[in-house]
Amino acid sequence: MKPAIATSPGTGSRELRVRAEQVNAVYRNSPTTTIGSIAAGASLVIMLWGAIDHALVLAWFGVLVAHQTFRVYDFLSWRRARPEAEQLVRRWADRYWLATLSAGLIWGAGSWFLVVPGSPPHQTVLAMFMVAIAGVSIGGLSAFWKGFITLVLLMLVPLIVRMLLEGTTTSSWLAVVAAIALGVALSFGRTLHKVIVESFDRRFENADLVEELSRQKALAEAARAQAEAANRAKTQFFAAASHDLRQPLHALGLFASALADKIKEPDVLNVVHSINTSVGALEGLFNELLDISKIDAGAIQPVPQPVSLGSLFERLRLDFEAEAFDKGLRLTIRSTRLWVRSDPILLERVVRNLVTNALRYTKQGRVLVAARRRGGSIAIEVWDTGIGIPPDKQGQIFEEFFQLANPERSSKKGLGLGLSIVRRLCQLLEHTLELRSRVDHGTMFRLVAAVDREPQVDQRPAKGSDRLPGNLDGIIVAVIDDEEAIVEGMRVLLTGWGAHVVGGPSADVVLGELTKEQMKPDLAIVDFRLQNHVTGLEVIDALRARYGSDLPAILVTGSTAPEHIEQARHHDLHLMLKPVMPAKLRTLINFKLQQRLSIQR
Repeated sequence: MKPAIATSPGTGSRELRVRAEQVNAVYRNSPTTTIGSIAAGASLVIMLWGAIDHALVLAWFGVLVAHQTFRVYDFLSWRRARPEAEQLVRRWADRYWLATLSAGLIWGAGSWFLVVPGSPPHQTVLAMFMVAIAGVSIGGLSAFWKGFITLVLLMLVPLIVRMLLEGTTTSSWLAVVAAIALGVALSFGRTLHKVIVESFDRRFENADLVEELSRQKALAEAARAQAEAANRAKTQFFAAASHDLRQPLHALGLFASALADKIKEPDVLNVVHSINTSVGALEGLFNELLDISKIDAGAIQPVPQPVSLGSLFERLRLDFEAEAFDKGLRLTIRSTRLWVRSDPILLERVVRNLVTNALRYTKQGRVLVAARRRGGSIAIEVWDTGIGIPPDKQGQIFEEFFQLANPERSSKKGLGLGLSIVRRLCQLLEHTLELRSRVDHGTMFRLVAAVDREPQVDQRPAKGSDRLPGNLDGIIVAVIDDEEAIVEGMRVLLTGWGAHVVGGPSADVVLGELTKEQMKPDLAIVDFRLQNHVTGLEVIDALRARYGSDLPAILVTGSTAPEHIEQARHHDLHLMLKPVMPAKLRTLINFKLQQRLSIQR
């Protein structure tokens, strides 16, 4: 069957499509009207057969059948043509009107010539047939007003005139009834026509609206896809570039730290300390960029567990007390015995960023860090008496690279990523982050986490070791990295701490050197990605196969790819991201060695 319209919504004006749909509607009704017309004509012939000349009635019926046959042909042509809206309005509307005009003339001729003079019953039958057909036409033709009014007028006007000419009482009453029926048909048909047209108009209006919404949705989807592609490209860039970017920074940090242990002249030592300070600042800026990359890449997955706020606050006090004193600020970190449910590393990163931010933007006064209960939650609050944040900027400070009071873009004030990282990590941890601030009075950040209990652990003291913490004298460390500068930097650094280093670009080289010197390593430091598509995991497996499965090992990588982090975790290995700062490396080495001694005992 013919679709509602032969054009897509939005093609041409809505008025044109409405008019085209009116023509389509009457064409779709053609089979019904054709069958009804032939059936009504046949019934009328049967009713009048004995009262009128057979030749006349058969001639009239033959013309009716021929006309309806043409209507069938016209309907089939319409279906095959599947005309567009403009063709429907200009050509097919005229064809249908000619069909209704000829139908009206045929039925009007019947109203005139099939009247049986002096026979009220036959006149009544004829009048009722014509009125009934006009009534039925309301439903089938009202969508096409021009055709409907043509048919009805040509059917009933000749009947009314013919009945009046008969001059009898019955024929006069039949004329009145036919006139009333004509008025009712025209009035009701007009009303129905308006309803149909409005219905079509609303339908196309809705179709246009749906199309516009679909188009807007498609544009929004395209924009979202483009944004996601750009974000993925950014993440992929950082993931791919981070290894190469970290390598020289990592080596520079190792050499600078080793140099500080060897220089004694004050002037040169000041230069070395400046280098170390710059390397530390560069590491901080670089890590902030890569933290954003890791969060976006899904490389950071929280591991919720009970976290002691007392221990966290104590570490913050030790790390920030000197900095606050140097700036002339009073840092107050209230001790607490509260525990929260969170990821200890990520939570500490969030609070550290908030404290760093408070110290950075507070010129005088104090910074307060405290925790308190709020029902079934714990509120961790960081207060300062700094410059404050204007209300219209309080939403922007969580955006990347946005900074207050840093128009000169000083690197000492960071890149403006600290609070962006805080917000993302809070979302990752499902912790609520709140902000209150007044310009020139200060700011309060509040982090709300679920309360937790202190875990029950074995309180028996661990057995000590013969080696003092931090002392690496006599420790043999295997260092494997395909960057010669990093191997040499590690050698200089670790040797300065008292260790003996056996290093090289591959496991074969290092194993050969260890075998030659008849040494057994106490620790392995291995780069994740080596030459010839060899991974640090494979190298560590080879070392442990030779020297025991309990050999402590540290993986070092410049990649933030989540699968690398997951692989390291699966092998129960510590993974350090380049650039590795010497203090953190020394702490982890000492931890790994102490851990091995505890297991052995």
